[in-house]
Amino acid sequence: MKLGCCLSIHHELFPRLAELGADYGEAGFSALEDMSLSQCRQRAAQLKSAGVPLPVMNVLIPGRLRLTGPEVDYPALDRYLDQGLEKAALFGVELLVLGSGAARMVPDGFSKEEAFRQMAFFCGEHLAPRLEQRSMACCIEPLNKGECNLLNTCQEGFALVREVDRPSIRLLVDLYHFDLEGEARSSLLDYGPALAHAHIASAKNHRRPPLPGDGEDYGEFFSALRKLGYQGRVSLEGDLSGGGEQIQASLAYLRGL
Repeated sequence: MKLGCCLSIHHELFPRLAELGADYGEAGFSALEDMSLSQCRQRAAQLKSAGVPLPVMNVLIPGRLRLTGPEVDYPALDRYLDQGLEKAALFGVELLVLGSGAARMVPDGFSKEEAFRQMAFFCGEHLAPRLEQRSMACCIEPLNKGECNLLNTCQEGFALVREVDRPSIRLLVDLYHFDLEGEARSSLLDYGPALAHAHIASAKNHRRPPLPGDGEDYGEFFSALRKLGYQGRVSLEGDLSGGGEQIQASLAYLRGL
């Protein structure tokens, strides 16, 4: 498994991630909207020079673009994706993460069953074809009920992956959301090859990165990943206000598990 860290693409620590012990960085896709192609090329060159790959981007859809409810604008979503994917390709991005809780939040009074169908339609008919043209993939990220009211568990995310049934639409497990929803670590074995990415943070410690003695059993999580043959990436995500020392300490700890 490879270990990485989620940071803003503009964060001063991003070019230092390799020296802090990360195999790669993970940044927000929606931030590319405010960057020109020239700016993307320049930042990509800086990261390459620093030895920091950027194979994964999260926050695929900003909250202003709806994925559920009566105001979904597919032409606007298509334009956004086309422009963003062109920029992401400049960084060598291979995998995207569809969390985007605000964009997928089901409006009051709207059917959750219909919202699920809307998500499946977007992923299958609008997102997947564009990804497959670029040899990219996207993971569905379940979010806890405190952040979103649709696709809260890995079981529900897996149901969407199966409904879409495209090779480019996969599943992500975020240990923070996973634990808040009370899912059993052993249940990860149910998702097999659908699982393509992971995020990690402590649910007991306000989404801080894993550290020794913080009261969490991360070994059980990694053991479950190994049992299902997972050889992908695991990214620190959450409260990284402790800066470079915190990131370095957490990555070193996880490598020893």
